Amino acid sequence: MDWKPLIIRLPDAHLPRGLDDGPTCRSCGTAWPCATAAEHLTEGRCQCGAPTWWEKRGPRNWHVGPSCYTAADVVMAQAAELSAARPASYPPSHFYPPKPSRRRRQEPPYQYTPAGPGDIAPGTWVWVKPGGLHPGWGDIHRFAMVTALGTPKCEVWLHCDGTVHQVLADHLILEGTAARQAARAAGMTTLCGPARDGRPLLPGWEWVDWTVAEHLVHARPAAAAAPEPVQAELFATLEPADA
Repeated sequence: MDWKPLIIRLPDAHLPRGLDDGPTCRSCGTAWPCATAAEHLTEGRCQCGAPTWWEKRGPRNWHVGPSCYTAADVVMAQAAELSAARPASYPPSHFYPPKPSRRRRQEPPYQYTPAGPGDIAPGTWVWVKPGGLHPGWGDIHRFAMVTALGTPKCEVWLHCDGTVHQVLADHLILEGTAARQAARAAGMTTLCGPARDGRPLLPGWEWVDWTVAEHLVHARPAAAAAPEPVQAELFATLEPADA
């Protein structure tokens, strides 16, 4: 007995010809599906009532009779399926409250690069941490330039829209490029230690992660020490008077 490989997929020779009007088998010439094709097909029924055939072990399917939908209908149906599977998501800005009025200004002409702890001046580029601005500007980091130092708030100029804001100094952190420029000026190629998890900053460079408030505290002159009283030493040498 001759061995023959098991035919798993519907042979192309038994595909239908003329689905719109009495389909026939390409090989047998009989009404489709022929006996060979029927072994590989599952019969169904379209919503329009026409018979449909689905390949058991493949993705192909056939709609007997005139098509009940156009290409545009197919696109709309696929879009509806995708929309149901993945609900539309909008950027967070769609949920932000309206922005209040803020004074606008051209980009300040001065720039400053910190070179060490406490070395902060107008013109320093910083990132405004989330929560530092009005909610209308979003719950994200904003790129800004410090235009006036102060405590507890500093004046900053936002790069995105040119508005001027008063932001708490502890919500401002140095922009990374300024720290790298300071490192290159000091002859260093990196601010971090050996390559390992976390890559800690090298000693003496922790200030690049400080907030502006920490820099201002570091730059503040130390209070003069109060003089120690000397009366106790003077009177300690006196002997008590005889009764």
